[in-house]
Amino acid sequence: MPVVNRARYDIYADILSTLEFYSEAGISQIARRANLPLDRAKKLIVFMQARGLLVRYDNFERRPKFVYRATSKGAEYFALYKELARLVVEITEDEFSLIDDST
Repeated sequence: MPVVNRARYDIYADILSTLEFYSEAGISQIARRANLPLDRAKKLIVFMQARGLLVRYDNFERRPKFVYRATSKGAEYFALYKELARLVVEITEDEFSLIDDST
């Protein structure tokens, strides 16, 4: 399987995608779903918390001890990311059609 380098913004989107899917998740679940090593996921989650994209809650009833949820700012970031990805795909498809037409 080829190694794919993701930009930080793609990784943030993967983390937020996990939280959109589950609504709340523990650190291990986020790391697994975002395909990140646990230590790197922890650093990124702390970074995202500091920027107001995520919030951590105590989970007294069960494990994991803490769960994370996306904030409204995090949901807005993820919506903008998806829109930008859609636009990039459209532009790429248009460029390919121009190349095909000129040959």
